Amino acid sequence: MHIGLIAQGGAGWAGGSEYVRNLSKAIRATGQPAKVTLICGEPQRAEWEPHSGLFDAVVSVPVRKSRGFLNRFRASNRDFTQMVRRSGVEFLYPFTYDNQYNVGVSLPVGGIACRWAAWVPDFQHRHLPQLFTQKEIAKRDRGIATVVAEAPNVVLSSESAAADFREFYPQHSGKSAVLRFATFPDESWYEPFSGENLDWLPPRYFAVCNQFWSHKNHALVFKALEILAARGIRPVIVCTGALVDFRQPDHTERLLQQVHRAGIGAQVMLLGLVPRRLQIEIVRRSIAVVQPSLFEGWSTVVEDARVLGKPTLLSDLAVHKEQNPPGSQFFPGANPEILADLMAASWANLSPGPDSNAEKTARDAAAARIKQVGLEFLKIAQA
Repeated sequence: MHIGLIAQGGAGWAGGSEYVRNLSKAIRATGQPAKVTLICGEPQRAEWEPHSGLFDAVVSVPVRKSRGFLNRFRASNRDFTQMVRRSGVEFLYPFTYDNQYNVGVSLPVGGIACRWAAWVPDFQHRHLPQLFTQKEIAKRDRGIATVVAEAPNVVLSSESAAADFREFYPQHSGKSAVLRFATFPDESWYEPFSGENLDWLPPRYFAVCNQFWSHKNHALVFKALEILAARGIRPVIVCTGALVDFRQPDHTERLLQQVHRAGIGAQVMLLGLVPRRLQIEIVRRSIAVVQPSLFEGWSTVVEDARVLGKPTLLSDLAVHKEQNPPGSQFFPGANPEILADLMAASWANLSPGPDSNAEKTARDAAAARIKQVGLEFLKIAQA
């Protein structure tokens, strides 16, 4: 079977890129014969070249930025559909509500000469409308409604998202399928780190691996640190993730003000966006991962912690409870006192990693889990 995976993500959405890479690995893990082609826009090709070994082929399509508005869209769609036809792809995935930035395609797509499915990662704009402008909300609603109406099948990343889909688009509920993605660990993740010297890392710390978007809720963690400082407990947190929130450009500045006004600056390390292997090593060496997010479709951070056997402190989102990795504890996303209590207990009782026994158990479980994801995806592709 020839599968075409459409490139997602980039510097502004690392989770989208991870989704596509892990999906390719999951297909391979099934052991079933399949050719996997990555399809990306020409401007993205350089970003994906380092990962080209995950695919049998990488093809790119022009992303037109000139000519008239309607003509540009029609020409870009024609470029894309002709390229798909020439490639021989039998199943194409994932189309989202926004295919302009990655492959220059407008909705409705029209004329795809193969089976295909849409992917709706989440409905964040419905749950947290205060984080979006009315224009952004209208664009998402319009895009999702269009792609859902056109798509033969619609893939959701969790039962939580599927429940939202059935509520918001009941007329299309029969198209839905749930594919819970999983992190596929590299062998090197469980080996001694061969990169830069990491003596600058503190000996004990919590890891927080989220981009600095307001719904990722770093402010709650910083408030928990302030509460603990008043009790004489001073844990350290190490944060990775891009330090820019495109929706609220002053968000990171406000967080920095919070940190320094609370007098916890010595306990917070902000590393920004770091290479993937370094991020994994930071998680490995932590005592636990804190995931305080106010909304997730299916958390890559939680899946990373799972395959590393790392304890997690998770906000009590329905989707986090659905993921529920071993060693997880939950706290209300608006209650820093409860998070502070959990952090205090973890700080007193947990040891830093790597933990070879926990990693071996997690590694064995990951192999079976990723194969199951691949098999579930192939069922969707063959439907």
